[in-house]
Amino acid sequence: MTRVLVPEHIAGAAPLLGARLQRLHGESMGTTWQVLWAERDAARQGPLRAAIEAELDLVVEQMSTWRPTSELSRFNAAPAGARQVLSEAFAEVLAAALWLADSSSGAFNPASGALVNLWGFGPAPRYTDPGFAPPSAEAVRAAMPATDWRALRFDAAAREATQPGGLRLDLSAIAKGHAVDRVARRLRAMGVSHALVELGGELRGQGLRPDGMPWWVDLETPPVRAGQVAPRATRVALHGLSVATSGDYRRAYLVDGQRLPHSIDPRSGRPVAHGLASVSVLHADCLWADAWSTALTVAGREQGLALAEAHGIAALFLQREADGRLSETLTSAMARLAG
Repeated sequence: MTRVLVPEHIAGAAPLLGARLQRLHGESMGTTWQVLWAERDAARQGPLRAAIEAELDLVVEQMSTWRPTSELSRFNAAPAGARQVLSEAFAEVLAAALWLADSSSGAFNPASGALVNLWGFGPAPRYTDPGFAPPSAEAVRAAMPATDWRALRFDAAAREATQPGGLRLDLSAIAKGHAVDRVARRLRAMGVSHALVELGGELRGQGLRPDGMPWWVDLETPPVRAGQVAPRATRVALHGLSVATSGDYRRAYLVDGQRLPHSIDPRSGRPVAHGLASVSVLHADCLWADAWSTALTVAGREQGLALAEAHGIAALFLQREADGRLSETLTSAMARLAG
């Protein structure tokens, strides 16, 4: 039986009478995006596409680790002691990332870029490159001092960050959610109050579909092998809500029979190995859904559940058990949405 989650507070928005379901899609940030919205005609598709792509391009220009000219890449390449005034959005995202790093005791770490690259999940080298080999224990130990987010001097009021030397920011675990929020806010500013925004599987819904129903989405679940029981399906009404899922099944590679997922634990310097298959988080803002799903995935089920409960986070944990089953755990905030 499908579990249905609905927000605790329903806004008084009424469906747009006579509206049709409109759709735009494209590619950005190494993945795909789509926007569904309710409008009476398709005459504004051109201006809306331009606005959506402008918001996504701005995030790339500011926070991409793949673009050498981005604000983030310039900071990473700067010498020790160099100060850089950040754009307003970059500073906002960095402040949120640093807060979560402190709150999660480093399970979320925006300064883990060196480790991400070392394990082949950054721009170069890639784990898919011919001849790529995972780093040695010595290489991991050598990289760890450059991942201390507390060494970063950041003046939020002045939007100024100082490079301590060798620190490599990586905001990949929060920037996509931020981009979804930016697109949703831009659409609302243009008079689109009923929309579903999706970027790489992260979604934010506002208002209603043309038929008066909320934006129903199914939570992403890990694939199961033949003969295994699939986890219970969960459907969410994204009405003033965002959702993000972090899992160990998206990007990974095998080394001597061991599966190495892209989720790196910055505290150990190694990919996570605690058997947590996925964490889905619901939050009003996609930035926080994105960031919290990563933090809780790295923390693991026991620590992650305690962390989520302490901060009132609505989360669903799926754990790989020794017998191959996927067991689920809901935080109390997530359980309340199920009624």
